[in-house]
Amino acid sequence: MDNLEFIFSPRSVAVIGASAREGSVGRSVFTNILFSGFTGIVYPVNPKARSILGVRAYHSVWDIPGEVDMAIIIVPSVAVPKVMEECGEKGIKGAVIISAGFKEIGRKGAELEKTVKEISRRHNISLVGPNCLGVINTDPEVCFNATFAVGMPKRGNIAFISQSGAVGIVALEYSQKEGIGLSKFLSVGNKADVTENELLVSLKDDPMTDVILLYLEDLADAKGFIKLAREITEKKPILVIKSGRTIEGARAASSHTGALAGSDEVYDSLFAQCGVMRIETLEELFDYAIAFAKQPLPKTNKIAIVTNAGGPGIIATDTCIRHGLQLAQFEKKTIENLRKGLPPTASTNNPVDIIGDAGKERYEVVLKNVLDDKNVDGLIIIALPTAMVDPKGIAYVIAETTSKYKKPVLSYYGGTADISEALKILEQSNIPNYK
Repeated sequence: MDNLEFIFSPRSVAVIGASAREGSVGRSVFTNILFSGFTGIVYPVNPKARSILGVRAYHSVWDIPGEVDMAIIIVPSVAVPKVMEECGEKGIKGAVIISAGFKEIGRKGAELEKTVKEISRRHNISLVGPNCLGVINTDPEVCFNATFAVGMPKRGNIAFISQSGAVGIVALEYSQKEGIGLSKFLSVGNKADVTENELLVSLKDDPMTDVILLYLEDLADAKGFIKLAREITEKKPILVIKSGRTIEGARAASSHTGALAGSDEVYDSLFAQCGVMRIETLEELFDYAIAFAKQPLPKTNKIAIVTNAGGPGIIATDTCIRHGLQLAQFEKKTIENLRKGLPPTASTNNPVDIIGDAGKERYEVVLKNVLDDKNVDGLIIIALPTAMVDPKGIAYVIAETTSKYKKPVLSYYGGTADISEALKILEQSNIPNYK
C-alpha cells in the first residue's frame, strides 16, 4: 500500500487533539469523520477526556488497540514533534498536521517544521501539512472527510488540491452550493513533506479523477511539476490558480504558508510548456472544470456556434476567437442541408443564427447537420427563451441529439424566464449550461 493511500483511503484513523468543546477544530474534524459515513475506524485521542461524542477516547496512540493507518494531528505546534515520534513508533504511515505555527511564522517555526519533517522521514510517514485544512475522499468505499470545513461534497470526478486552507473552504462551499461533485480534496499547507507533485503522481492514474484543480502559492519542485504535468495533461486536464502575481502578493504568500516568491512571467511560461491552464478566479476554475468533467476533450480547436439570437452569437464568437478557438468552416454539404432546413432569414454560416422563433424541430435539424460535419470538433448552443418556443422541448432535443456524438457541447440558456425544467434535462445529460 502506497503511503499516500494511507492518507486518502485509511482503514483506521487517530484524531490526536479531538475535542468535545463546541467551536474547536478538534471537535469539527472528529465530527466530520464520524458523521461523513467513514467506512473505517476512528479513534479520538485526548488525555483529558474519557469519551468524545460518545466514542471512547485514548490517552495516546499507544493505547489504541491494533494498527492505525493515519493520524490527524491538532495539537499546539510545540507538541507536534513528540506526537509524531509516537506515531512513528506506533507504525502509523500517514499523517495530516492541521496545526499552524511553523515556517509561516518565521525562523523558529521553520526550525520546528524541519524537526517534524526529519521525524516523518525517519519513520517513513507521508506527512501532509502542517498548517492545512485536511483531506476528503468521496469514494463510497472510503467516504472520508477529515477537515474542519462545513459539509461533505457530493461524489464527482474533479480533484482539488489547495495550498491554502481558506481557499479550500471557499472551494468546498462553492462546490456544494453549485452541486459540483469532487473525487478528492487535499489541503497541503506548508508542504513540509507531501507536495503537489506527490499528489499529482497519485491522481495521475486515479480512476475516480478526470480533472485536477490546483490552488498554488509556489511550486516545491518546478522541474518535477513540468515532467508530471506533461504526462498527465495528455489524459487529464490540469487547471491552476497561481496567486502571488504581484510583489506584494508574493510577500503575503510568504507569510501565509512560507511560500517562496518567483517571477510571475516564469510561471506563465512554465504552465504553458506543460499544458496546464492558468485561471484567474475560483468561479472560472469550476466553470472550466465542469466542462472538462462532463464532456469529452475536443480533438481540435475548431468549434461551431448555433444560436437563436444574433447579438449573443456575435459575443460568443468574439470570446471564442479571443481565447484561441477557431470557427469551423462548414463543408458544402452541411451548408446545403442547413439552407433546406432553415428559413431564408436564417444564417447558414458559422455562427448559425436560426432566428428567435426557432422551435425544437429547427434545433434538431441544425444540431444534427452541424455535428455531422467533420470540420466541427465542438459546439456551443445558445437558446434564449421566447414566447414562441418551448425551452423544455428544445432541451430534450439538445440532450438527445448531442448524445449521439463524441464531441464536447456547451449550452447557454439565458433570459429571466423559468427554464428550471430545461436546465434539469441538460444537467441529467451532462451538458454544462452557463448563464
